[in-house]
Amino acid sequence: MGYIHSVTKFLGPLDIAVVGCGVAGQAAATLLAETGHRVTVYERFTQPQPVGAGLLLQPTGLAVLRKLGLAHAAIAAGARIGGLEARTHRGRSILDLRYADLHPLAFGVGIPRAALFDLLHGRLLKSPAKLVTGAEIVDVDKTHLVEASGARHGPFDLIVAADGAHSALRARLMPHARAPIYPWGCIWTTAPDLAGIGAAGLLRQRVRGTRLMMGLLPIGHGKVTIYWSMPMRALGRSKTIDLEAWRRTATALWPEAAPIVDHAAAAGDVARATYRHVALTHWNAGPVLFIGDAAHGTSPQLGQGANLGLMDAWVLAKALADAPDLLAAFLRFERRRVPPVRYYRSASHLLTPFFQSRLAPLGWLRDAVMGPACLVPGLRTMMGSTLAGTRHGWLSATPLGDDGCFPLDA
Repeated sequence: MGYIHSVTKFLGPLDIAVVGCGVAGQAAATLLAETGHRVTVYERFTQPQPVGAGLLLQPTGLAVLRKLGLAHAAIAAGARIGGLEARTHRGRSILDLRYADLHPLAFGVGIPRAALFDLLHGRLLKSPAKLVTGAEIVDVDKTHLVEASGARHGPFDLIVAADGAHSALRARLMPHARAPIYPWGCIWTTAPDLAGIGAAGLLRQRVRGTRLMMGLLPIGHGKVTIYWSMPMRALGRSKTIDLEAWRRTATALWPEAAPIVDHAAAAGDVARATYRHVALTHWNAGPVLFIGDAAHGTSPQLGQGANLGLMDAWVLAKALADAPDLLAAFLRFERRRVPPVRYYRSASHLLTPFFQSRLAPLGWLRDAVMGPACLVPGLRTMMGSTLAGTRHGWLSATPLGDDGCFPLDA
């Protein structure tokens, strides 16, 4: 990744704007404000709110939450996850990965997105950062933010664009950036774990070919988040989701989960989710730096979105603390973030069609190869470290520390 033009502001306390009050934006704003910068967060909603389903915090994301003093609260709000299990509708294992293969103390955390949002939001409000709501930022004029209403804010030394996969600032400042919508999305909901599937402490999936996929993620307090893969043509807002047809198909795919599916279908409270594959040729447009899904959105197949965003926030704060000027900070940030982001973006893009596509032969290949691959020691380690978020290349990963935690400064 390169740069549109250089920025030579010498570092001291900076005036920083953060656009977006999601996971990456709130973490970045808090970390930057508490290292002495003057930070203002701009959020388009009058009342900031979470968007999306339960998510899986990996050792990488948990490490950043520990630095924010939120890890214990996140663990208490969610469910410890020991690994990933995926099977076909006939019960054949295609993925069976455990964090303990990397370290006996390692684990992930399934957590409601709302719970993670509340933890980060409460932490933001305790920091010196200022929050401005009801401000829909659609453009940047040199060093000023511009709202849809025409109102202007600034000047700022640095603008952090953390406005999500559908980023308005990316569309405005990088109109030629690649950010296509995946042809497959999902419906999701949260339901009581009436079948006890979460008791194993695993993210569990069932698949049939490449057209049917269902996931159950324990998120604590006796609940699971259900994910059901669907093609984009069926997810349009004008389309009605036939929950009775979904119930029949889902229970046939995964009979064990029938009590959960029946309850969810009867409740009718399902949401739709779409995803973009975001690939920027550079991280910044002058003083505007993109982080989180605005910079590298992917399909959720590898469960890395929130974790990559949290790591962006940590590395940005460290880069600004250690560099002599803004350009040097951007270069340090890029050196740390390009390798893992490139890996996870590529791996997600390559893996997704094996689970969500109309290419039936990919499903046959997946069913034949992935299960046995999980039993090969070197491949199992690579697949496990991919799940844990610790890889920064096809041939390299960061080992977990003696405590089973991800070492942020390694």
